Amino acid sequence: MAEEYHLSFSIGPVQGFVSQARRTRDLWAGSWLLSYLAESALAAAEQAGGTAIIPFRSDTERGKVTAKDSPIGGMPNRFELVFAGPDAKPQAVRAAEAAQAAFQDAWNDVAKAVFNKFLTDDVRHRGDDTERIWRRQIGNFWERQWVIGQPGDGERTIGRLAATRKHFRNVAAIEEPGVKCSLMPALQELSGHRAGTRQKEFWHALRQQVGGLDIGDSERLCAIALIKRLFPKVIKQAVGEDVSPELAQVAWPSTAFMAAIPWLNELTGEALETAKRYQQLLLSPDAGYEQSEWQAARDAGIGWAVADGPIWYASAMRNDEPGGGKLGLQPSKEEKQVRQKQVRELLDELGSVYRTAAGDSAGDEQRRPVPYYALLMMDGDSMGALLQQLGSAQELSKSLGQFSKGVDGIVRKHFGRTVYAGGDDVLAIVPADSALLAADELRARYANAFREVPSNVATISASVVYAHWRYPLRQVLHTAHHLLDDVAKDRTGRDSLAIGVILGSGLNAVWSVPWSIFHGTAQTERNDLSSPLLSVLDRFEQRETEDSSDPPFNATFLYLLRERFGHLLGEGHEQPGEFLRFATSGNGAASETSNLLRDLAHAEYRRRLKKSVRTERQEEQTKPIIDELMALSRPWRREQTGGGADRETKITCDRNAFSFDGWRVARFLKQIKDGKVDDHD
Repeated sequence: MAEEYHLSFSIGPVQGFVSQARRTRDLWAGSWLLSYLAESALAAAEQAGGTAIIPFRSDTERGKVTAKDSPIGGMPNRFELVFAGPDAKPQAVRAAEAAQAAFQDAWNDVAKAVFNKFLTDDVRHRGDDTERIWRRQIGNFWERQWVIGQPGDGERTIGRLAATRKHFRNVAAIEEPGVKCSLMPALQELSGHRAGTRQKEFWHALRQQVGGLDIGDSERLCAIALIKRLFPKVIKQAVGEDVSPELAQVAWPSTAFMAAIPWLNELTGEALETAKRYQQLLLSPDAGYEQSEWQAARDAGIGWAVADGPIWYASAMRNDEPGGGKLGLQPSKEEKQVRQKQVRELLDELGSVYRTAAGDSAGDEQRRPVPYYALLMMDGDSMGALLQQLGSAQELSKSLGQFSKGVDGIVRKHFGRTVYAGGDDVLAIVPADSALLAADELRARYANAFREVPSNVATISASVVYAHWRYPLRQVLHTAHHLLDDVAKDRTGRDSLAIGVILGSGLNAVWSVPWSIFHGTAQTERNDLSSPLLSVLDRFEQRETEDSSDPPFNATFLYLLRERFGHLLGEGHEQPGEFLRFATSGNGAASETSNLLRDLAHAEYRRRLKKSVRTERQEEQTKPIIDELMALSRPWRREQTGGGADRETKITCDRNAFSFDGWRVARFLKQIKDGKVDDHD
């Protein structure tokens, strides 16, 4: 048997490159560019004689950089190849060296394209040694690690050996001086000046070249951040003329536009004509707005809505975002007054759009767009168990490839955009009203890709974070990672969904359950009641029904319960995602406190019934309704015993713990469903 050696090659920093993003285009650009660079290295290693086992590569893909064919990143930052034959080990070494060189060449080409196009002589001479800062950052940012070896007993890859290699890091110890980058705060911004007039002049000169939508008034970027921001504008020079038309013309929606899509889709008749008239005023030459959303609008079936996403929000228009950039560095008093008058007129027109959208063009009723969007993140569970079931890394990669190829179709069906879909990882931005449906369809597709594997092994977890379009994108990403890794996978036991709601200044509520609880199909040991979340939402209706035969869980009721429960639980005990635990006898039964909370909620619910209804409906008929509410307030967990084909799963509910978060999440989701979420300035 011919001797085999494996090469594992990894690239970093991933989080430091992808997640440090202020705009959706930053997020996409970092993800796609990392995928492109990784595949450039992989293709070179394949050309040197290696056969990829992670990820799976078809004969038509082998040795090629397929990233140029699609705007969706799909290549992991670690790949593994196998080499066979008497020359296997030195061949693997040569392949590693070829991968290193190909990666560096691809990165240098991207950096050169951005530098030559945008850092012209006129811009550079305004900086303090800008070119030196650029060369230092370009040359020292990436970490590339590789290891060659043979799988150990019972192993099919050298993943464990590669993980050990990561403990040894050889990173250049270079201190970054000066004012730091707005996007990547460990790196110096490119002007080289301390804050002041000369720094402003440098960035104003660069902004004049690329436009105010590409570099904001307050942004000061390093070389790495500037490449992420601007390389899509020179993508043919950066990666080659053979890029696909879809990639060459890629344009990313703002978070504001993503949040507004459901509302824009609702506009018909007079409301639609009013909205088009308002947009036409904004796109006049003196208004300062641009047609930045054309591609997202086309994809969402609202091709007319091409103007900057924030124009649909009164809070943004009052602050003149981003049209105020047309005034330049030092506008005169007269110019400011003219602009303020123009903004007031535009606000009046936007008010007309809101009123006609509500069907009350002459009154005070308004229907405004929901200012929240959702970030969806998914990751497959227990890759080791899947590998054991399938028997080879190639089969695992093949099934993962089948899953990832269908991701974008599902995301676009719900008017979202896929940032990354590679292997078992998914990252997408989706309108708030359809994020959970998209996540559930992706979960079903993942299961179908592994239909030959036991269903309790081929599972995927997800996090869905709802955030205001103004909230810093990097913080939303951080929250999504935390909910996926620490909450859905670790605390809830995998095959789970974690939902987070960011309100005001930070995370307001976290609710996480196994997928079977989300669907209301779980078989639990104690028959704890769980109904499908999306059907329970309708009980959180804000208005009372006329006959009060089935009162909703409206704000009045929930606030009353919170006040009543506060006397029993105490105040200030709660953090988002945390539970208050009650003393228990240890036999698993609900504690006296837990039963008291349930009975108190049930009593308050029955008190709201009309006397005639209360007489007709017995307590046993109304208790299940309160059980649905209480099920949202308890922690659920998926627990596994055994391994392989003998693996068993059970769903448990801790009835001796309580949190208000489930109620908060459900009430917020109902508001999203109804399109009634306030936009506070």
